[in-house]
Amino acid sequence: MIQRILNRWAEISKRYYLLIIVIALVIASMSFISAKETEIDTNYLGFFYHDTKYMGEIRFFQSEFPGTAKVQILIEVDRIAAKTVIDDDMLIMTEELVEAVSDIAGVKSVTSVCDLGKTKEEILSQPLDQRSQYINDELRYSLVTVKLDATEVPESEELVETFQKTIAKVNLVRGSSATLTGEVARRYAWDNAISAGLFRSLLVGFIAIFILLFLLFKSPTTPFVCLIPVLIAVLASFGLMHFINIPLNFLTAMFGAVTLGLGVDYSIHLIHRYHEELARGNEKALNKACMTIGRNTLVTSITTMTVFSAMALMPIRMIAEYGKMSFVAISFSALSVFLFVPSLLILEERIGWGNRTLDFSGVSHTFGTERIVPRVMERVANFSLKRSVGAIIIIALTLIPIVAGMGMITGRNDNDMWIPKGDPLMVAWDVVDDEFCKYEYSTILVQSDDIRMPELMEALEKLEKGFMDVPGVVEVRGINNLLGEIPADKKELEKHIAAIPSEKRESFVTDDYTASLIIIKTDTEIDEGLVQAIDDAILFVETPDDATFKHASFATLGVHFDRMMGESQRVTIPISIAIVFAILFAFFRSVVRILLALAPVLFATIYALGTMGLIGIPFTPLMVMMILALIGLGTDYSVHFLARYIEEKKKGLIRGLRFILRHRP
Repeated sequence: MIQRILNRWAEISKRYYLLIIVIALVIASMSFISAKETEIDTNYLGFFYHDTKYMGEIRFFQSEFPGTAKVQILIEVDRIAAKTVIDDDMLIMTEELVEAVSDIAGVKSVTSVCDLGKTKEEILSQPLDQRSQYINDELRYSLVTVKLDATEVPESEELVETFQKTIAKVNLVRGSSATLTGEVARRYAWDNAISAGLFRSLLVGFIAIFILLFLLFKSPTTPFVCLIPVLIAVLASFGLMHFINIPLNFLTAMFGAVTLGLGVDYSIHLIHRYHEELARGNEKALNKACMTIGRNTLVTSITTMTVFSAMALMPIRMIAEYGKMSFVAISFSALSVFLFVPSLLILEERIGWGNRTLDFSGVSHTFGTERIVPRVMERVANFSLKRSVGAIIIIALTLIPIVAGMGMITGRNDNDMWIPKGDPLMVAWDVVDDEFCKYEYSTILVQSDDIRMPELMEALEKLEKGFMDVPGVVEVRGINNLLGEIPADKKELEKHIAAIPSEKRESFVTDDYTASLIIIKTDTEIDEGLVQAIDDAILFVETPDDATFKHASFATLGVHFDRMMGESQRVTIPISIAIVFAILFAFFRSVVRILLALAPVLFATIYALGTMGLIGIPFTPLMVMMILALIGLGTDYSVHFLARYIEEKKKGLIRGLRFILRHRP
């Protein structure tokens, strides 16, 4: 039935090819307009569903404890200048910088090393713990911190560009630099990395693929026949994102490359088979190509969609959205190829461009590359047929270092892995993180009908002692620390809390006194063990009936992210393999052939992981996507290979394997 439908579509494409091409161009134009409206979202919280653990608490304290937004300016002197950041001319420059940024709308306060003194000697006489907030030990870096009114902060792009223009107007001392950094700047760098990276990756991908297609088909028009449907699929996929309200983030932007790669793969198979049938003199070349390649591509696209779409089951919103868009992108790729490539092939043939191929024989003879690929593949086939034991031994020997490499894989999960290292804003961020951020922070959200109760303050005191017993915790601060001695009478307690200056009180308690924060400072990384230890400390403290104590911090959410990724991959990978196995069984009706199709996928996964360990590429939580991609794409290649092998074997070609390796595109 499927082959009859494809055969019918081939006939329709021959008759109405111009109309179909016009429809394709209209779809491309409308999709381009829609794709331009797709929203870019880099908000970290937008990567999670609202009901994700810790999300409610985080959103609550973000709205109730807005505090101040903060940007930082890193001042650096190079080693060649033999200067320090507290030399007289550097201090004058720092003062000018402070004055300049102080005039920016929304700035509440600016602090710098100049707050410690006006001269080098005066600054160095200050205690080390005070100096370390502004200058590093080697006196090579200085940090200017700008606090903004959180209610008046504009979009990150506008804010960052305003600061950058202001900094650029300051006369810098020779051999020095001033770079904006901080969380706002990092978000700005993230936005740029996504938008610029998406454009560059697609542009470079199209150019590289065009060159390869030109060399493969030796025709200036066939690459366009191959790429135009793929471009339509890419635009249609991004355009659909706008209508179904899926934002463009660093992860969903990746499916553009998936669409490009798979669409070209499907196109090459179809076009190559069409040319092969034409060379045999088959008058129904297009029909034959559509029927044979179409059936195989239907199976491979379904298996690939199944594997990628399995990510939609993950509890992390950004990955689930990537799974949904991968389903859309892969289906659009296959659909676009079979809707439009046949018509473009007919157009190419009718105007006489299809027979125009370039002669590279002179270059091929000169470098001896005329038949290098077919000859190499033929030798591989001969070796595999005649010396199968030898091939197995070679594979076994190569697996020795690969297995060793798998044992060398290291894990990594930090903010730096999302943004290119060369970005100036990220370089400055790394310096600030290394030189000035020696501590991490976690937060406990306390909620009650009224936190101004002596028994609740006593619970806070006990919690503080419990937290201080946790390894790595160096300081715990809450509203109780601002009170000194806690009164036993509620009215007296209310007076004491009201007497605390508002700029201090608002950092720990809401105006209606129904919520409070406990800030935990650590000198170690906040990992799963530390989070669990803090949660255990909460359980050991008896609290008033109407009070709750909940973890609410980005660090805790990051730990939960790692846990969810680990749990998800243990579910999604087996489900993907099971569904792929079922689809292949319906196609091949043979367990042996299914194992033959999946064996290369298994080896590819092992070799990929082993190579990562050998060359030092760390394993991140998102590497589970690489494994799923290997399953989907590897199965795609295996199905095409085996299907063609079976087809040639049925024709009576004993050396079917050798034929496939010589003629496979």
